[in-house]
Amino acid sequence: MAFPLSLSQAEYETLVEFARQGTLNDDGSIRREPALGLDSWLRALEFRNGVVRYFLWVQWQEQGAAVPPGARFPEKWPPELRASIALMSRAITRADVEAMLATKAREPTSVLVTRDPAAIVGWTELAEYFK
Repeated sequence: MAFPLSLSQAEYETLVEFARQGTLNDDGSIRREPALGLDSWLRALEFRNGVVRYFLWVQWQEQGAAVPPGARFPEKWPPELRASIALMSRAITRADVEAMLATKAREPTSVLVTRDPAAIVGWTELAEYFK
């Protein structure tokens, strides 16, 4: 039996963001298996419904600041130095990343990005990623 359900794009994006929060540990690190499982499930759901979601993790260091104690790249990075961007309206651009950094970072340096939902593999320098 079909279960018809409709959401606006904003409602769906909010639902995805809440679900993604459930893949984080208390310290802000990402739980790899739940993150990959959620992303796989979302991609299948989106494919069936003709939806394209663009996703990118962004992380950085602050100019002149030491890497915080306990950081182990890429498995454990301070949540205040990492954020994600998800868009369904269009592909993510360098301007989107720079706008996010303008609101979350003071003097970002060594900015890296990855499409990996578990934030483990594929980290690329910002300039190289948007070449």
